[in-house]
Amino acid sequence: MKVQTEDREGLFKRLIVEVEGEDVRKVAEEVYEKVKQNVTIQGFRKGSAPLWLVKARYKDYIEEEVGKKVADKTLKEAIEKSNYKPVADVFLENVSFDDSNLKVTYSVSFEVAPSFELKEVEGIEVEVPKVELNDDLVEERIKAIREEHALWEPVEREIREGDLVTVDYEITEIESGEKLTGETSGIVGQNMFRKEVEEELKGKKVEDEICLENITLYDETGKESGKANIRVKIKSVKEKKLPELTDDFAKEAGLGNSWEEALEKIKEDLKNKVEETKKGLIEDAVAKKLVEMHEFEIPQTLLRRELSFLIKRRIDEFSAYGIDPKHIDYKNIAESLRPTAEHNIRLRYILDKYADIKGIEASEEDVEREYKEIAEQSGKRIEEIKEYFEKEGMVNIVIEDARRKKALRDIIDKAKIREVEKSKKEEEEVKTSE
Repeated sequence: MKVQTEDREGLFKRLIVEVEGEDVRKVAEEVYEKVKQNVTIQGFRKGSAPLWLVKARYKDYIEEEVGKKVADKTLKEAIEKSNYKPVADVFLENVSFDDSNLKVTYSVSFEVAPSFELKEVEGIEVEVPKVELNDDLVEERIKAIREEHALWEPVEREIREGDLVTVDYEITEIESGEKLTGETSGIVGQNMFRKEVEEELKGKKVEDEICLENITLYDETGKESGKANIRVKIKSVKEKKLPELTDDFAKEAGLGNSWEEALEKIKEDLKNKVEETKKGLIEDAVAKKLVEMHEFEIPQTLLRRELSFLIKRRIDEFSAYGIDPKHIDYKNIAESLRPTAEHNIRLRYILDKYADIKGIEASEEDVEREYKEIAEQSGKRIEEIKEYFEKEGMVNIVIEDARRKKALRDIIDKAKIREVEKSKKEEEEVKTSE
Protein backbone atom coordinates (compact mmCIF):
# COMPACT_ATOMS: atom_id res chain seq x y z
CA MET A 1 0.00 0.00 0.00
CA LYS A 2 1.23 3.47 -0.93
CA VAL A 3 -0.12 6.53 0.87
CA GLN A 4 0.51 10.06 -0.32
CA THR A 5 -0.63 13.05 1.76
CA GLU A 6 -1.59 16.54 0.67
CA ASP A 7 -2.49 19.69 2.59
CA ARG A 8 -5.78 21.21 1.60
CA GLU A 9 -7.67 24.31 2.67
CA GLY A 10 -7.83 24.96 6.40
CA LEU A 11 -7.40 21.83 8.50
CA PHE A 12 -8.31 19.45 5.70
CA LYS A 13 -5.87 16.76 4.63
CA ARG A 14 -6.07 14.57 1.54
CA LEU A 15 -4.81 11.01 1.26
CA ILE A 16 -4.15 9.38 -2.10
CA VAL A 17 -3.99 5.63 -1.57
CA GLU A 18 -2.77 2.94 -3.97
CA VAL A 19 -3.52 -0.71 -3.25
CA GLU A 20 -2.50 -3.58 -5.53
CA GLY A 21 -1.79 -7.27 -5.57
CA GLU A 22 -3.55 -10.02 -3.65
CA ASP A 23 -5.87 -7.74 -1.66
CA VAL A 24 -7.29 -6.28 -4.85
CA ARG A 25 -7.44 -9.64 -6.65
CA LYS A 26 -9.62 -11.22 -3.94
CA VAL A 27 -12.08 -8.33 -3.92
CA ALA A 28 -12.20 -8.20 -7.72
CA GLU A 29 -12.97 -11.92 -7.99
CA GLU A 30 -15.79 -11.58 -5.45
CA VAL A 31 -17.31 -8.70 -7.42
CA TYR A 32 -16.86 -10.48 -10.78
CA GLU A 33 -18.65 -13.56 -9.48
CA LYS A 34 -21.45 -11.61 -7.87
CA VAL A 35 -22.13 -9.62 -11.04
CA LYS A 36 -21.89 -12.70 -13.26
CA GLN A 37 -24.43 -14.63 -11.18
CA ASN A 38 -26.92 -11.77 -10.92
CA VAL A 39 -27.07 -10.21 -14.38
CA THR A 40 -28.85 -11.41 -17.48
CA ILE A 41 -27.16 -11.06 -20.88
CA GLN A 42 -29.08 -11.91 -24.02
CA GLY A 43 -28.03 -15.25 -25.52
CA PHE A 44 -26.75 -16.70 -22.25
CA ARG A 45 -28.38 -18.38 -19.30
CA LYS A 46 -28.14 -16.42 -16.04
CA GLY A 47 -24.68 -16.98 -14.60
CA SER A 48 -23.21 -18.56 -17.76
CA ALA A 49 -22.04 -15.50 -19.70
CA PRO A 50 -18.26 -15.38 -20.23
CA LEU A 51 -16.38 -13.19 -17.78
CA TRP A 52 -14.86 -10.99 -20.49
CA LEU A 53 -18.37 -10.06 -21.65
CA VAL A 54 -19.58 -9.36 -18.13
CA LYS A 55 -16.56 -7.10 -17.55
CA ALA A 56 -17.20 -5.24 -20.79
CA ARG A 57 -20.91 -4.73 -20.17
CA TYR A 58 -20.63 -3.70 -16.51
CA LYS A 59 -17.22 -2.05 -16.51
CA ASP A 60 -18.27 1.13 -14.67
CA TYR A 61 -20.25 -0.71 -11.99
CA ILE A 62 -17.44 -3.21 -11.40
CA GLU A 63 -14.84 -0.45 -11.15
CA GLU A 64 -16.92 1.42 -8.58
CA GLU A 65 -17.73 -1.67 -6.50
CA VAL A 66 -14.17 -2.99 -6.40
CA GLY A 67 -12.82 0.47 -5.60
CA LYS A 68 -15.27 1.06 -2.74
CA LYS A 69 -14.77 -2.38 -1.22
CA VAL A 70 -10.99 -2.07 -1.30
CA ALA A 71 -11.24 1.42 0.19
CA ASP A 72 -13.48 0.13 3.00
CA LYS A 73 -11.04 -2.65 3.83
CA THR A 74 -7.86 -0.58 3.71
CA LEU A 75 -8.91 2.92 4.85
CA LYS A 76 -8.13 2.39 8.55
CA GLU A 77 -4.61 1.13 7.74
CA ALA A 78 -4.06 3.98 5.27
CA ILE A 79 -5.00 6.61 7.86
CA GLU A 80 -2.72 5.02 10.46
CA LYS A 81 0.10 5.00 7.93
CA SER A 82 -0.44 8.72 7.24
CA ASN A 83 0.02 9.52 10.96
CA TYR A 84 -3.05 11.75 10.82
CA LYS A 85 -6.11 11.42 13.05
CA PRO A 86 -9.46 12.57 11.60
CA VAL A 87 -11.54 14.64 14.03
CA ALA A 88 -14.85 13.86 12.34
CA ASP A 89 -16.13 12.55 9.00
CA VAL A 90 -13.89 11.02 6.34
CA PHE A 91 -15.02 11.82 2.80
CA LEU A 92 -14.34 9.40 -0.08
CA GLU A 93 -13.67 11.60 -3.12
CA ASN A 94 -12.36 9.53 -6.02
CA VAL A 95 -11.90 5.84 -6.66
CA SER A 96 -10.57 3.93 -9.68
CA PHE A 97 -9.81 0.30 -10.50
CA ASP A 98 -7.14 -0.76 -12.99
CA ASP A 99 -8.31 -4.25 -14.02
CA SER A 100 -5.23 -5.16 -16.02
CA ASN A 101 -2.80 -4.38 -13.18
CA LEU A 102 -5.18 -5.23 -10.31
CA LYS A 103 -4.62 -1.82 -8.75
CA VAL A 104 -7.09 0.42 -6.89
CA THR A 105 -6.44 4.11 -6.36
CA TYR A 106 -8.68 6.20 -4.15
CA SER A 107 -8.56 9.51 -2.32
CA VAL A 108 -10.17 10.67 0.89
CA SER A 109 -10.25 13.95 2.76
CA PHE A 110 -10.80 14.78 6.39
CA GLU A 111 -10.00 17.44 8.98
CA VAL A 112 -7.40 17.09 11.70
CA ALA A 113 -7.15 18.78 15.08
CA PRO A 114 -5.62 22.27 15.12
CA SER A 115 -2.01 22.68 16.20
CA PHE A 116 -1.45 25.41 18.78
CA GLU A 117 0.75 26.21 21.74
CA LEU A 118 -0.90 26.28 25.15
CA LYS A 119 -0.32 29.62 26.85
CA GLU A 120 0.54 29.94 30.51
CA VAL A 121 -2.89 29.36 32.00
CA GLU A 122 -1.92 28.65 35.60
CA GLY A 123 -2.48 31.70 37.75
CA ILE A 124 -4.54 33.61 35.19
CA GLU A 125 -6.39 36.62 36.55
CA VAL A 126 -10.10 37.12 35.96
CA GLU A 127 -12.69 39.52 37.26
CA VAL A 128 -16.19 38.43 38.19
CA PRO A 129 -19.11 40.54 39.35
CA LYS A 130 -19.54 40.52 43.10
CA VAL A 131 -22.58 38.52 44.12
CA GLU A 132 -24.11 38.78 47.55
CA LEU A 133 -27.55 38.45 49.02
CA ASN A 134 -29.16 41.87 48.95
CA ASP A 135 -32.48 43.52 48.24
CA ASP A 136 -31.76 43.78 44.51
CA LEU A 137 -31.11 40.04 44.23
CA VAL A 138 -34.31 39.29 46.14
CA GLU A 139 -36.29 41.63 43.88
CA GLU A 140 -34.89 39.97 40.77
CA ARG A 141 -35.81 36.54 42.08
CA ILE A 142 -39.34 37.72 42.85
CA LYS A 143 -39.56 39.14 39.32
CA ALA A 144 -38.40 35.80 37.87
CA ILE A 145 -41.03 33.90 39.90
CA ARG A 146 -43.74 36.28 38.69
CA GLU A 147 -42.55 35.75 35.11
CA GLU A 148 -42.79 31.97 35.58
CA HIS A 149 -46.42 32.29 36.70
CA ALA A 150 -47.46 35.03 34.30
CA LEU A 151 -50.65 34.74 32.26
CA TRP A 152 -51.15 35.72 28.65
CA GLU A 153 -54.25 37.87 28.26
CA PRO A 154 -55.83 39.06 24.97
CA VAL A 155 -55.45 42.75 24.12
CA GLU A 156 -57.10 44.95 21.51
CA ARG A 157 -54.22 47.11 20.39
CA GLU A 158 -51.28 47.19 18.01
CA ILE A 159 -48.62 44.50 18.38
CA ARG A 160 -45.60 45.40 20.51
CA GLU A 161 -42.35 43.65 21.25
CA GLY A 162 -42.92 40.97 23.89
CA ASP A 163 -46.48 40.15 22.78
CA LEU A 164 -47.55 36.56 22.14
CA VAL A 165 -49.00 36.50 18.63
CA THR A 166 -50.93 33.67 16.97
CA VAL A 167 -51.20 33.69 13.18
CA ASP A 168 -52.55 31.66 10.27
CA TYR A 169 -49.96 31.32 7.52
CA GLU A 170 -49.84 30.30 3.89
CA ILE A 171 -46.45 29.71 2.30
CA THR A 172 -46.30 29.19 -1.46
CA GLU A 173 -43.05 27.88 -2.90
CA ILE A 174 -42.46 29.82 -6.10
CA GLU A 175 -40.73 27.09 -8.11
CA SER A 176 -43.07 24.18 -7.32
CA GLY A 177 -46.23 26.10 -6.50
CA GLU A 178 -46.64 23.91 -3.41
CA LYS A 179 -48.59 25.52 -0.58
CA LEU A 180 -48.14 25.01 3.14
CA THR A 181 -50.80 26.29 5.51
CA GLY A 182 -51.25 26.17 9.24
CA GLU A 183 -51.24 28.05 12.51
CA THR A 184 -48.31 29.03 14.69
CA SER A 185 -47.52 31.28 17.65
CA GLY A 186 -44.51 33.19 18.85
CA ILE A 187 -43.30 36.00 21.07
CA VAL A 188 -42.34 39.08 19.09
CA GLY A 189 -38.72 40.05 19.64
CA GLN A 190 -37.39 36.57 20.43
CA ASN A 191 -36.57 35.33 16.89
CA MET A 192 -39.55 32.99 16.94
CA PHE A 193 -40.78 34.36 13.63
CA ARG A 194 -38.75 35.03 10.52
CA LYS A 195 -37.10 38.44 10.69
CA GLU A 196 -39.12 39.76 7.74
CA VAL A 197 -42.41 38.59 9.28
CA GLU A 198 -41.57 39.94 12.72
CA GLU A 199 -40.82 43.43 11.39
CA GLU A 200 -44.17 43.50 9.60
CA LEU A 201 -46.06 42.24 12.66
CA LYS A 202 -45.12 45.22 14.82
CA GLY A 203 -47.89 47.81 14.74
CA LYS A 204 -50.48 45.43 13.27
CA LYS A 205 -53.73 44.29 14.92
CA VAL A 206 -55.95 41.21 15.01
CA GLU A 207 -57.40 40.41 11.55
CA ASP A 208 -54.63 42.35 9.76
CA GLU A 209 -52.84 40.49 6.97
CA ILE A 210 -49.21 40.54 5.90
CA CYS A 211 -48.02 39.57 2.42
CA LEU A 212 -44.35 39.06 1.64
CA GLU A 213 -43.04 38.12 -1.79
CA ASN A 214 -39.92 36.34 -3.02
CA ILE A 215 -38.68 35.45 0.48
CA THR A 216 -35.62 33.19 0.67
CA LEU A 217 -36.19 29.86 2.42
CA TYR A 218 -33.45 28.06 4.34
CA ASP A 219 -33.02 24.43 5.33
CA GLU A 220 -31.89 23.20 8.76
CA THR A 221 -28.22 23.78 7.87
CA GLY A 222 -28.85 27.42 7.01
CA LYS A 223 -28.45 26.92 3.24
CA GLU A 224 -30.85 28.46 0.75
CA SER A 225 -33.56 26.02 -0.30
CA GLY A 226 -35.72 28.17 -2.56
CA LYS A 227 -38.01 31.19 -2.68
CA ALA A 228 -41.57 31.61 -1.44
CA ASN A 229 -44.44 34.04 -1.07
CA ILE A 230 -45.77 34.29 2.48
CA ARG A 231 -49.20 35.39 3.64
CA VAL A 232 -49.91 35.80 7.34
CA LYS A 233 -53.20 36.65 9.06
CA ILE A 234 -53.14 37.71 12.71
CA LYS A 235 -55.56 35.68 14.83
CA SER A 236 -54.80 36.89 18.35
CA VAL A 237 -52.52 39.20 20.31
CA LYS A 238 -51.79 38.62 23.99
CA GLU A 239 -49.65 40.44 26.50
CA LYS A 240 -48.02 39.04 29.60
CA LYS A 241 -49.73 39.87 32.89
CA LEU A 242 -47.66 39.38 36.02
CA PRO A 243 -49.47 38.15 39.14
CA GLU A 244 -49.86 40.38 42.20
CA LEU A 245 -47.83 39.48 45.29
CA THR A 246 -50.67 38.16 47.44
CA ASP A 247 -51.21 35.26 49.82
CA ASP A 248 -53.11 33.46 47.07
CA PHE A 249 -50.15 33.81 44.71
CA ALA A 250 -47.81 32.44 47.39
CA LYS A 251 -50.01 29.35 47.70
CA GLU A 252 -50.32 28.94 43.92
CA ALA A 253 -46.53 29.17 43.48
CA GLY A 254 -45.97 26.62 46.25
CA LEU A 255 -44.05 29.12 48.39
CA GLY A 256 -46.15 28.98 51.54
CA ASN A 257 -49.49 30.05 52.98
CA SER A 258 -48.78 33.78 52.91
CA TRP A 259 -46.63 36.22 50.98
CA GLU A 260 -44.57 36.93 54.11
CA GLU A 261 -43.80 33.22 54.40
CA ALA A 262 -42.99 33.10 50.67
CA LEU A 263 -40.56 36.02 51.02
CA GLU A 264 -38.66 34.24 53.78
CA LYS A 265 -38.46 31.09 51.66
CA ILE A 266 -37.16 33.06 48.68
CA LYS A 267 -34.42 34.64 50.81
CA GLU A 268 -33.42 31.27 52.25
CA ASP A 269 -33.25 29.71 48.78
CA LEU A 270 -31.13 32.60 47.52
CA LYS A 271 -28.67 32.16 50.36
CA ASN A 272 -28.08 28.63 49.14
CA LYS A 273 -27.82 29.72 45.52
CA VAL A 274 -25.37 32.58 45.97
CA GLU A 275 -22.37 30.24 46.14
CA GLU A 276 -23.68 28.24 43.20
CA THR A 277 -24.10 31.46 41.22
CA LYS A 278 -20.57 32.58 42.12
CA LYS A 279 -19.20 29.24 40.96
CA GLY A 280 -20.99 29.54 37.62
CA LEU A 281 -19.75 33.08 37.05
CA ILE A 282 -16.17 32.06 37.81
CA GLU A 283 -16.35 29.08 35.46
CA ASP A 284 -17.75 31.27 32.67
CA ALA A 285 -15.14 33.99 33.25
CA VAL A 286 -12.21 31.56 33.25
CA ALA A 287 -13.51 29.75 30.17
CA LYS A 288 -13.91 33.07 28.33
CA LYS A 289 -10.38 34.12 29.35
CA LEU A 290 -8.91 30.82 28.12
CA VAL A 291 -10.58 31.18 24.72
CA GLU A 292 -9.48 34.83 24.42
CA MET A 293 -5.87 33.78 25.11
CA HIS A 294 -5.79 31.23 22.30
CA GLU A 295 -6.42 32.00 18.66
CA PHE A 296 -6.45 29.02 16.31
CA GLU A 297 -8.46 27.59 13.47
CA ILE A 298 -11.18 25.09 14.32
CA PRO A 299 -12.43 22.15 12.20
CA GLN A 300 -15.43 23.16 10.14
CA THR A 301 -16.92 19.68 10.36
CA LEU A 302 -16.98 19.95 14.15
CA LEU A 303 -18.38 23.47 13.91
CA ARG A 304 -21.28 22.21 11.77
CA ARG A 305 -21.98 19.44 14.29
CA GLU A 306 -21.93 21.83 17.23
CA LEU A 307 -24.14 24.32 15.43
CA SER A 308 -26.63 21.57 14.56
CA PHE A 309 -26.77 20.57 18.23
CA LEU A 310 -27.31 24.16 19.42
CA ILE A 311 -29.90 24.85 16.72
CA LYS A 312 -31.84 21.70 17.61
CA ARG A 313 -31.89 22.72 21.25
CA ARG A 314 -33.16 26.19 20.31
CA ILE A 315 -35.80 24.72 17.99
CA ASP A 316 -37.00 22.43 20.78
CA GLU A 317 -37.45 25.51 22.96
CA PHE A 318 -39.45 27.23 20.23
CA SER A 319 -41.56 24.11 19.65
CA ALA A 320 -42.64 24.32 23.29
CA TYR A 321 -44.38 27.57 22.31
CA GLY A 322 -46.21 25.81 19.48
CA ILE A 323 -44.03 27.21 16.70
CA ASP A 324 -43.88 25.12 13.53
CA PRO A 325 -40.15 24.30 12.96
CA LYS A 326 -40.68 24.25 9.18
CA HIS A 327 -40.91 28.02 9.06
CA ILE A 328 -38.24 29.10 11.49
CA ASP A 329 -35.43 31.27 10.11
CA TYR A 330 -32.61 28.73 10.51
CA LYS A 331 -30.07 31.05 8.94
CA ASN A 332 -30.71 33.78 11.49
CA ILE A 333 -30.55 31.30 14.36
CA ALA A 334 -27.33 29.74 13.03
CA GLU A 335 -25.69 33.16 12.75
CA SER A 336 -26.65 34.08 16.31
CA LEU A 337 -25.39 30.75 17.71
CA ARG A 338 -22.16 30.56 15.70
CA PRO A 339 -20.01 32.48 18.27
CA THR A 340 -21.19 30.10 21.01
CA ALA A 341 -20.38 27.06 18.87
CA GLU A 342 -16.89 28.38 18.10
CA HIS A 343 -16.29 29.16 21.79
CA ASN A 344 -17.35 25.64 22.85
CA ILE A 345 -15.04 23.91 20.36
CA ARG A 346 -11.99 26.07 21.17
CA LEU A 347 -12.51 25.56 24.91
CA ARG A 348 -12.61 21.76 24.45
CA TYR A 349 -9.30 21.77 22.58
CA ILE A 350 -7.68 24.03 25.20
CA LEU A 351 -8.85 21.86 28.10
CA ASP A 352 -7.82 18.67 26.27
CA LYS A 353 -4.32 20.02 25.76
CA TYR A 354 -4.06 21.16 29.38
CA ALA A 355 -5.24 17.74 30.59
CA ASP A 356 -2.68 16.03 28.33
CA ILE A 357 0.17 18.17 29.65
CA LYS A 358 -0.85 17.78 33.29
CA GLY A 359 -1.73 14.10 33.00
CA ILE A 360 -5.29 14.70 34.15
CA GLU A 361 -7.69 11.77 33.79
CA ALA A 362 -11.34 11.39 34.76
CA SER A 363 -11.92 9.14 37.77
CA GLU A 364 -14.97 6.95 38.25
CA GLU A 365 -16.28 9.61 40.61
CA ASP A 366 -15.81 12.31 37.93
CA VAL A 367 -17.66 10.23 35.33
CA GLU A 368 -20.47 9.46 37.78
CA ARG A 369 -20.82 13.19 38.48
CA GLU A 370 -21.06 13.84 34.74
CA TYR A 371 -23.81 11.23 34.34
CA LYS A 372 -25.67 12.81 37.25
CA GLU A 373 -25.51 16.28 35.69
CA ILE A 374 -26.79 14.97 32.36
CA ALA A 375 -29.64 13.16 34.12
CA GLU A 376 -30.64 16.30 36.05
CA GLN A 377 -30.60 18.44 32.90
CA SER A 378 -32.68 15.94 30.92
CA GLY A 379 -35.08 15.10 33.73
CA LYS A 380 -34.32 11.39 33.45
CA ARG A 381 -33.01 8.77 35.84
CA ILE A 382 -29.25 8.29 35.87
CA GLU A 383 -29.72 4.60 34.99
CA GLU A 384 -31.55 5.59 31.81
CA ILE A 385 -28.76 7.98 30.82
CA LYS A 386 -26.06 5.36 31.37
CA GLU A 387 -28.00 2.78 29.37
CA TYR A 388 -28.45 5.21 26.48
CA PHE A 389 -24.76 6.17 26.24
CA GLU A 390 -23.67 2.53 26.52
CA LYS A 391 -26.15 1.42 23.87
CA GLU A 392 -25.06 4.17 21.47
CA GLY A 393 -21.37 3.50 22.09
CA MET A 394 -20.83 7.06 23.38
CA VAL A 395 -19.46 6.39 26.86
CA ASN A 396 -16.16 7.91 25.74
CA ILE A 397 -17.93 11.24 25.20
CA VAL A 398 -19.02 11.30 28.84
CA ILE A 399 -15.49 10.42 29.96
CA GLU A 400 -13.96 13.14 27.77
CA ASP A 401 -16.36 15.79 29.08
CA ALA A 402 -15.69 14.71 32.68
CA ARG A 403 -11.95 15.02 32.00
CA ARG A 404 -12.35 18.51 30.56
CA LYS A 405 -14.39 19.69 33.53
CA LYS A 406 -11.73 18.32 35.86
CA ALA A 407 -9.09 20.23 33.90
CA LEU A 408 -11.16 23.42 34.12
CA ARG A 409 -11.54 22.99 37.89
CA ASP A 410 -7.78 22.60 38.18
CA ILE A 411 -7.21 25.84 36.26
CA ILE A 412 -9.83 27.64 38.39
CA ASP A 413 -8.19 26.42 41.61
CA LYS A 414 -4.95 28.09 40.50
CA ALA A 415 -6.56 31.23 39.08
CA LYS A 416 -6.59 34.64 40.72
CA ILE A 417 -10.23 35.63 41.05
CA ARG A 418 -11.11 39.23 41.80
CA GLU A 419 -14.67 40.21 42.65
CA VAL A 420 -15.74 43.64 41.42
CA GLU A 421 -18.89 45.66 41.76
CA LYS A 422 -21.28 44.81 38.95
CA SER A 423 -21.91 47.06 35.98
CA LYS A 424 -25.45 47.17 34.62
CA LYS A 425 -24.51 44.69 31.91
CA GLU A 426 -23.02 42.29 34.43
CA GLU A 427 -26.08 42.64 36.63
CA GLU A 428 -28.19 41.48 33.71
CA GLU A 429 -25.91 38.46 33.24
CA VAL A 430 -26.32 37.53 36.90
CA LYS A 431 -30.07 37.92 36.62
CA THR A 432 -30.07 35.62 33.60
CA SER A 433 -28.08 32.98 35.46
CA GLU A 434 -30.56 33.16 38.31
